[in-house]
Amino acid sequence: MDDDLRYEAFATEGLWKPSSFFQDPFAFDTPLFAPLQLDVPSIQLQNPYAPKEPLDRELRLPDLDSFEFGPLPELESLDQSSLSLDTPPPGEEHDIWQLAFEDGPANKDTVFYTWETFENSSHANHAPPYITEAGPTAFDASLRKDEKLASGRVLKGDILLQSLWNLGLGRSSILFSWDAKARTFVPAVSDGRSSGLTLPCAKSLITQFILTGSTFLYLRAFVERTFASGTSIPARVALATCISSILSTFEDHLGSHCNDIESLLQLQNLFYRPRQILMHTARIVDAMKPAKSNEQLASILYQRVLELEEGNEDLRRLSIVILRKVSTPSMDILTEWAGLRLGQDTVPTAERSGFVTVEEDSEAKGPPEYNYNPLMMPHFVGPEDGSTIFETGNSLRFLQHHHPEHPLASPTKFGVKAPELEWNFTWQDIETVAAKANSYEESLRRAILEFSTGSSTAAKSQTGPALDMDIEKVETDHETMLRESANIFDQPPSYRSSSLPDELQVITSQLLSESNDRGPTQTFSPPIDLTSTLSFRPLLAAQAKLVNATTLRLFFRSHQLRLHLSLQRQYHLLGDGVFSSRLASALFDPERESAERHKGTMRSGVHMGLQLGSRDTWPPASSELRLALMGVLSESFHSSALYYSTIRSPHKNNLRDDAIDRNGDEMPGQLAFSIRQLSESEMEKSMDPDSLSALDFLRLQYVPPSPLNLVISSTSLEKYDYIFRFLLRLLRILFVVSHLPREFEDTESRHFRMEAHHFITTTSSYIFQTGIADHWTAFSSFVSNIETQLAEEDEAGELGTRVTSGLEALKSAHEQCLDSILFSLLLRRRQKKVMSLLEEIFDQILLFAKITRDDKDDREKQVKDLYAKLRGKIRVFISVIKGLTGKRGYGKGKGTSEENTLDRLGVLLEMNGYYGR
Repeated sequence: MDDDLRYEAFATEGLWKPSSFFQDPFAFDTPLFAPLQLDVPSIQLQNPYAPKEPLDRELRLPDLDSFEFGPLPELESLDQSSLSLDTPPPGEEHDIWQLAFEDGPANKDTVFYTWETFENSSHANHAPPYITEAGPTAFDASLRKDEKLASGRVLKGDILLQSLWNLGLGRSSILFSWDAKARTFVPAVSDGRSSGLTLPCAKSLITQFILTGSTFLYLRAFVERTFASGTSIPARVALATCISSILSTFEDHLGSHCNDIESLLQLQNLFYRPRQILMHTARIVDAMKPAKSNEQLASILYQRVLELEEGNEDLRRLSIVILRKVSTPSMDILTEWAGLRLGQDTVPTAERSGFVTVEEDSEAKGPPEYNYNPLMMPHFVGPEDGSTIFETGNSLRFLQHHHPEHPLASPTKFGVKAPELEWNFTWQDIETVAAKANSYEESLRRAILEFSTGSSTAAKSQTGPALDMDIEKVETDHETMLRESANIFDQPPSYRSSSLPDELQVITSQLLSESNDRGPTQTFSPPIDLTSTLSFRPLLAAQAKLVNATTLRLFFRSHQLRLHLSLQRQYHLLGDGVFSSRLASALFDPERESAERHKGTMRSGVHMGLQLGSRDTWPPASSELRLALMGVLSESFHSSALYYSTIRSPHKNNLRDDAIDRNGDEMPGQLAFSIRQLSESEMEKSMDPDSLSALDFLRLQYVPPSPLNLVISSTSLEKYDYIFRFLLRLLRILFVVSHLPREFEDTESRHFRMEAHHFITTTSSYIFQTGIADHWTAFSSFVSNIETQLAEEDEAGELGTRVTSGLEALKSAHEQCLDSILFSLLLRRRQKKVMSLLEEIFDQILLFAKITRDDKDDREKQVKDLYAKLRGKIRVFISVIKGLTGKRGYGKGKGTSEENTLDRLGVLLEMNGYYGR
């Protein structure tokens, strides 16, 4: 077998052997490319060194064996010296640089050659073929001869440069004048140009300077108009001041370089950076036009700065400084509201701020309430920081009004000064702010603890002998002070305004400078959208922490917040059984003496009632209401455990306006029965004594004493009133069901009473135990936890370490508790249809009670129809409750977190499946 057939492809022994398919290329007679045949002798080459014979002979090397060199000359002996004694000594060396200096310029007798003259000495030089190398005169002449291009008129170079320089600064000159109607500069020579430029090129350059000058005048007019207007907001005035500073810096910088300009390129380069800054500033002014308040103007500028985050670094630096100055009015209001600086006594902060609105309870004439409007907060303040600022300021208003001697209300009396709330754009400055905030927090905490223990001496009276001595000294030196003041005014100013430039002037000068050393343009700084949070939050958090801890202590201990919260639970939510029974008896008990006026009958005024359900005339007169409800609130309160707990309270001596007097007529918070304002349709319904709305006019009026309105707000009182109206209806239905006759002749009446009694008692049990008690217990635990943490802080001698939440958190928890109660009682707006079904069941029960009182022939038929309707509505109500129980996400939408407890009601109503069968 052939060796190649036995060869393994992956073997390594015969790698050096050629393949059997390899063929020697020299074995072929005719290669692909024939060899090149050159007949060198036949080529006529004009070169002395060109070969005269074929290349194979010319390039052949000589035979080394037969090659011989010619005879070599004999060399002298190496022992003999090559230097002869007769050789004359070398002459003096000459300084070639001195000789060159003496000879004069190098080109004095030297002729410079071009490549053409170097190769051909007789070559004659010609003029340059390019018109641009012939100078501006030749260029202008060619333009005049060209019929297709407009040549224009050539202006003098120095006049054009000076006019363009004035034009860039918005000034009129010989060549350019301001047209007020067209609001732009108009050239005196429409087709004027500079020598060496075409007319379109010259017009393009002039257009740039016209735009620069018009923008300069536009900004100057904005500044003058803002300063002259009496209605300009402070932020707009601050912006105008910044622009005025930039324009004055431009004039100083351009004026100092006016004499250095010798060409249009230099002039264009001089105005390049000012033009960029002017255009950017003009765009800012255009964006500010719709702003109507300080906050809006600062927010718009803040958005412009965010757009430059990754843009031009120079414009970003300039915009940051403008933002700091323009936002100063808004920052001042924020600082005053948060208590970090003294506010103005003439105009309160709440009236000057857009994010704080004042509401007065026109009905109850209660203390004013401050509401937060986040839409008017500057955009550079985050939502969390904005809420913190409002809550802190709202709590400080309480301290300044009720505790003016507290260190938080007057920190300067205790030697505590808060650092400025300002912008910081570098990490180093932000770290400094955090250190200042910690130092301020410690000093303020120390002052508060000393004030609470009574060891502070900072607020002592300053009247005494020392003060009298100071007054005498001032009176003695009065004439001397007047003479010194007069001498100062007579002296010339010791400095100029330009010698004390502000930050904006310094940065503008750096940006206009052409040198590389223009200050630290690139700094390691956080993003702009985080700068405000990092700059403001340390100080705001320190202030809020101490304000919250202080106000909560005062609310619980000096203003008896826990008492007033329990008062709402006891009366508005019918948490007191004695009050509920007394109220039900006064309103519905038919055995009580009627408070209605009758001719010839004297009313005793003792244990009287309205007898709703047993009378035909309705509504009662105001005198009847007073007689029936007289003493119900006072007697039930002064016999309750809540009243006796306040007597034993260690803080009872701290009570002032809301003091509880056993012999007084007023209840805490002026709690009393009153008449609710109703619409015409509601009034018509309440005039029917047999309708469910017969008592809708009756309400409990409560005015939270200041400053408890910060927690028990008007919104909370509206929710309490809404719940009380429903509970009053439920109380009436409970009374009606419990007083129905126990024996009936017909079966339908017995079944109706039994099922109505079961439904009402079960529903009322769910409402009072689950719908109200469970949610209120959770809220009460939250309040108790705060009181426990405050006590632990007092024992440890701390402040603001364990309790960080404030009045707003307590207010939110209170309103959330009421929202949960409304949801469990089916009183939310989205549960209106379910509540309507429940009210229809109540109406059927009231109608049945009315039928039982009347002796009519068709009573059995009416009861039979009522029972069928009642049974059907209860069945539908139970099915709806079961459907809502299994509905996914019910009660947790739109930011709410109510617990869906309707499954408990469904189980209580039909535990044995009676209605299901």
